[in-house]
Amino acid sequence: MAPTEKERLDVVEPAIADLKTVTEVLTAELGRVSARLLVLERRMSGAGSGPDEDLDAVDDEIADVVEALRKAWDAEQEVLADSVRVRVRQEVAEFEELKARREAGRRRLESGRKAKFERDNITHEIHQLDWHIGARQSNAQESSDRLAADERATQEAWRLEAIVAGEKAREEIWAAARARIDRALAADLRLPVWFRIGLGEIVCPDPAPWLLAATGLVAYRLEYGVTDVVRPLGPIPSASSGSAAWVRRTEIYGDLVEQMKGLRP
Repeated sequence: MAPTEKERLDVVEPAIADLKTVTEVLTAELGRVSARLLVLERRMSGAGSGPDEDLDAVDDEIADVVEALRKAWDAEQEVLADSVRVRVRQEVAEFEELKARREAGRRRLESGRKAKFERDNITHEIHQLDWHIGARQSNAQESSDRLAADERATQEAWRLEAIVAGEKAREEIWAAARARIDRALAADLRLPVWFRIGLGEIVCPDPAPWLLAATGLVAYRLEYGVTDVVRPLGPIPSASSGSAAWVRRTEIYGDLVEQMKGLRP
């Protein structure tokens, strides 16, 4: 005998009630998960729900460190970068070698009787060396002057002290930059526009490259006084002077640019 309508409802209604209860639980849990995801997304993009964070602020905590970095910057203006010093020394050495070869040729020419073709060859070589020496004379003198100025600068006690203090301060500003980022993320603070433009969202599942680039970026801005509100690294530096200060800054700039590019999908 087929079940009656009431008997069918008696079976179905409890199942429907159970499904309704499960649906309500799942809906509530989905709401909680969605809220958590929204907070996480905001944190990952730097758009925290808290107040704005000024990562460029030079407060009492780092004022002495920044001052040491400024003094090191000034001290290194007259000091050649190691790579530049090697190149300049090579230019001077090559010029001196040309002059030595010319002098050796003159001595050979004056050393006694020689066949005409041999004298002609030596004379031609001397004339060629004269031309090369004349062409390089100005640059060689400039390079020699740069080496002399560099040597004088590296012997000044105040410069050496400032440079050594700057190396220590550079480590300290890096640690301070990392601490600022950690505090800002933990407190869900809103990070600056330049920070979000340069770094984007935190890289998952391994955030190490993101944190490395973020720390380097904040440390760079603090060390070099960059305050551009949009461009993460500010103006492009130039190493054309050859000074240790500008060469280091240019190298760090280039390294950070590559790191930030690597964070982009």
